Amino acid sequence: MEIAGKNLVDKHPESRRFVPSIVQPLELSERSDSSKPGIQGEMFLAGRALLNVQAASGTADLVIVDPGRVDQAAAWISAKVAATLRRGAQDVGEYVLDTFFSGDPDLAKSKNPQKNASFRALAEKCGTPELPVSKTWLNNAVGVAVILRRLPEDAQAFKELPPSYQETLLPLSDPTKVEKVAKQAAAKDLSFRELRQAVAEERARTPKNNSRGRPRIPVVVKTLNRSLKLFAFGGSKRTFSKAEIQELDDKQRKAAKASAEELMGKLISLAVKLKKA
Repeated sequence: MEIAGKNLVDKHPESRRFVPSIVQPLELSERSDSSKPGIQGEMFLAGRALLNVQAASGTADLVIVDPGRVDQAAAWISAKVAATLRRGAQDVGEYVLDTFFSGDPDLAKSKNPQKNASFRALAEKCGTPELPVSKTWLNNAVGVAVILRRLPEDAQAFKELPPSYQETLLPLSDPTKVEKVAKQAAAKDLSFRELRQAVAEERARTPKNNSRGRPRIPVVVKTLNRSLKLFAFGGSKRTFSKAEIQELDDKQRKAAKASAEELMGKLISLAVKLKKA
């Protein structure tokens, strides 16, 4: 007598690996006497009966993988999760921006460490049961909210990107450039790695803005300022008294004289160069 499980597997070769072990045909050596089926025999008979019922009712495809259905489900779930995360991150960012920075994007992006002590206290709660999100996630949510506030009204590309892509664009800061690269990502269907590369290339084309923070002090000015501070005492120019000179022994006096002459020589040489420049 043919075994129902075998018929099903032969009919659908691709399902062979997906038939549960409990309903796999048993070897003759494993079968018990029909009059004394035992545990293995009962399992075999139950499995055969189950497959017979499935085959008769048209449900035998339950043990066959449907790649199309799997891919469709994965795509739907991914889209739903992305939409949920995007909406949640935007809501959190907007709330923090309004609550702690009075809705001012410039204040939120300020480098001033004293810009809002309450927000820093909130960030310290990150990663705790009270606030189970990371500091990075919280800051990125605020960053996305800032970009959304600064984008032109007709800008859509950035708004439609998934959260991870939006966060990748944050280093660009300039809303116009953000929207430009977002359009490229949508038009070319860029992968996450390709988007990061596009952001890096865009940043490389942007000249660095040295106006933020303290301006860079040239080496010459910095050296002279430090030297002058050594000759200042109590806010005024320092002069060495006769008593301070007399406390030096002969060897120390000769060494000090040589150092002073060398220092004077370097200062005169620098003054000449500055005059010619």
